[in-house]
Amino acid sequence: MTELVESYGEFVQLNVAGKRLVVVADPNAVETVLIDENECFEKGGFQKKVTASLLGEGLVLADGKQWREHRHALEPAFHPQQVARFAEVIQKQTARQFAGWSDGTVLDFDSEMQELTLAVIADGLFDVDTRSETWDLETSFAQVLDHFERVGQTYIYVPEWIPTPRNRRYKRALSELETVVDEIIESHARGERSEESVVSKLLSHAESSADWDRNAIRDEIITLLVAGHETTALALTFTTYLLGTTPSVLQRTRDTVDSFEESRFLEQVRECEWLEQVIDESLRLYPPAYSIFREPTTDVTLGGYRVPAGSIIALPQWAIHRDSDVFDAPTEFRPSRWTNEFASSVSPGAYFPFAAGPRRCIGERFAKLELKIVLGMFLREFDFEVNTETPLDVTPSLSTRPTEPVRVRVQRRPE
Repeated sequence: MTELVESYGEFVQLNVAGKRLVVVADPNAVETVLIDENECFEKGGFQKKVTASLLGEGLVLADGKQWREHRHALEPAFHPQQVARFAEVIQKQTARQFAGWSDGTVLDFDSEMQELTLAVIADGLFDVDTRSETWDLETSFAQVLDHFERVGQTYIYVPEWIPTPRNRRYKRALSELETVVDEIIESHARGERSEESVVSKLLSHAESSADWDRNAIRDEIITLLVAGHETTALALTFTTYLLGTTPSVLQRTRDTVDSFEESRFLEQVRECEWLEQVIDESLRLYPPAYSIFREPTTDVTLGGYRVPAGSIIALPQWAIHRDSDVFDAPTEFRPSRWTNEFASSVSPGAYFPFAAGPRRCIGERFAKLELKIVLGMFLREFDFEVNTETPLDVTPSLSTRPTEPVRVRVQRRPE
C-alpha cells in the first residue's frame, strides 16, 4: 500500500477480486472514518467473512449494540487501576522466559516473545499457566496466522469449506484452539480458577444477560488471546530490532533503565518517559497492524471523493506513519522526536497504532505496560546483537509480521 500511496496519492481506488478497495492515506479522512463519523462505518462483510471463523462475534468484529455491550462488559478488566495490578504478573512471566535462555544462544526473537506474551495474557486475564499445561497453543496460533498471511498478501479469500491443504491445517488448528478455550471456560465454571479473572467476570455477566452465552464468551477469549498477545510480541520484536540497529538510542535506553532502583523498578519503568518515546517511535515505524479496514454503510464523501456504500476502505498505518509532512526523516528511528509538544501536535489521523475514536484498542494500557516492563528487564539483564539483515522485510497477515525470523544473540550482562 505504501507504493500505491507514494505513486498515486492519498486516495487510491482499486478493484480487488470484484470488490472496490479504496486506500485512504489522508489524516483528515482517517479522522472522519474513525472518529467524526465513525457511526457511518462498520467492520464490513469482507473482513468478517475472512476472520469470523476465528474471532466469531468478539469485540474486534462486533458492531453497533452488540459491540457496545461487549465493550462495556470488558472495560473493567482494562481500567487503569486493574491494569497496574498486572505489573507483577508481567514481571514474573518475563523472568521465567529469560531463565530459559543460555548465554550465546541465537534466538528466534518473535517466537520467544509470542511464547512470553501468551503466558502473560493467559495468566493475567484468565488465571491460566500456559507453561504447566499440556496444550500447545503456540503451534495452533502459528498455523492460524499462516492461514491469514496468504489473504493479507493477495486479498484473495478461499472459503474455508473448500478442502485445500491450507484450509484443512487451519481448521485443525482452530479446532484445537477452541477445545483449549472451552476447557478454560469450564474450569472457571467449576470454580477452579480465580473469581477475579476476565472469564469469571464474563460468566457472572452471562447470568444476568440473555445476550451472553458460552459461545459469546469463547469468542471474546479467543479475540483477547489473538489481539492481546500477537501484536504485543511483534511490538517487542520490532523494538528490539530497532534498538539493536541504532546504537545511540540503545545506549541511552540502557543507561535510563540502569538508573532504576531495584526496589522501585516496576514503579520507575511505568513512569519512564523515555521508554514511552522509544515505544511510540517503534509503533510508528512498525505498527503491529499494517492497516485498518472499514466499510461505509451509506455513500460517503472523503477528501472530495465519493465512496459508495459497501466499499472496502483501507487506512494504512504503515504508509501514514511515514508521511514526511508530519514526521521529519520519516524512515529513521528517532524516539527523541516524541516530546510532549510534538506528540500533542500530531493528529489522531496521522498516528494511530491502537486505532482511534470509540473503537480505540481496549488493551492499549495493558500492552504499553507490558512493553515497558519486558524491554526494561531485557536491557537490564542482557547484552544482545541482532543477526538479521537490514532493512527488515515484513509481510501482512492478521498483523504486520517479519518476513524472515528476527534472530537475536543474547549474553547476560555482568552483575
